[in-house]
Amino acid sequence: MVSRWHIAALMCVTWLLPCLTQAQSVATWQETIHDFGTFHENQGKQSCAFVVNNTGDSSLVIVRVQSTCGCTVASHPTMPIAPGDKDSISVTFSPTGRPGPFEKDVWVYTNSSPNRTRLTVKGLVIGSPESVRRYFPVSAGEKLQFTSLAMAAGEVKKGLMRNSTITAYNSGSDSLVITFDNNTSHITTKAIPDTVPPGGISTMSFFFNSMLTPVWGINDDKVTILATPLHDGMPPISVQANLVANVVEDFSDYNDEDLAHAPACSLSTDKLLIESLTIGKISQGKITITNTGKSNLVVRRVMSLDKAVKIKCDKTRLKSGEKATVTVMVNPSAVEGAVLNSQFTVITNDPLNPRINVRVVGEKK
Repeated sequence: MVSRWHIAALMCVTWLLPCLTQAQSVATWQETIHDFGTFHENQGKQSCAFVVNNTGDSSLVIVRVQSTCGCTVASHPTMPIAPGDKDSISVTFSPTGRPGPFEKDVWVYTNSSPNRTRLTVKGLVIGSPESVRRYFPVSAGEKLQFTSLAMAAGEVKKGLMRNSTITAYNSGSDSLVITFDNNTSHITTKAIPDTVPPGGISTMSFFFNSMLTPVWGINDDKVTILATPLHDGMPPISVQANLVANVVEDFSDYNDEDLAHAPACSLSTDKLLIESLTIGKISQGKITITNTGKSNLVVRRVMSLDKAVKIKCDKTRLKSGEKATVTVMVNPSAVEGAVLNSQFTVITNDPLNPRINVRVVGEKK
């Protein structure tokens, strides 16, 4: 049975509930994203106002604003905004030295809940000639500029992939459709976006798959980039991008026992003297590779980056104690200057010495 005391206590709590509810400010924004559209860099700073309405029943205080980039500045009201009143935050973007699309955020902190709001300004800056030359110094005709057309993927362990990127800016008046003419199976390509408006930027990715290349050591590959105008019917712009990667064998999981039973590459010399360098005659020299290890030695590649030096190895798989002969052919006409000072590299599956360089020297007569 409910006593009179319980009924009185319940009525008291009911009366007190509205009193215990605290007043709260509520920040209601007319918009949180503003698009400036496309404009030229020389038009200078662009500003907009984000209007906020306090739809709560307590004063709204904007505590602080924080920009994510020095190119974007925001100013906010310092006085509290009364319930039912409006005010605004001014956001200014500086396009100087920033050609291409942009999207910048400003965080607004208030005493409402939630206490943090993100405001975004975005647009597309048509860069000045000076800015375009500064940030995209490599030109492909008059419509496409690149940060670079040379990519160094560095050392890539066999079986792994490496991604390299370059960025292009459309300095023409028509949109460009980006495609690739790629004759290599170990490189895949992608452009984001693949249709670039005037003033727009495309990031081009080149994925190097070391598992698919038959070439150990230095891989020097070229991929053709095609940029086709979308509307004016002009032929595509064609330019070559160069990707260099060094494919190496991964011996990281070898233990002491593996190393004790591994192959070992021993060369007869690390310096080969070509005694007769006569113009119009190919000169030759030879060195010997010996497998001094306990398992089969595989000659992955014998290579030279010097156009005057050609290399040939008569065996690629050597049993323990077996030898191979490397013939070095030099074209004196291709030697720059009077003295040959070059080298070639022997790449094998020797885990302790997978790459051995041999100097090649001589003097023209």
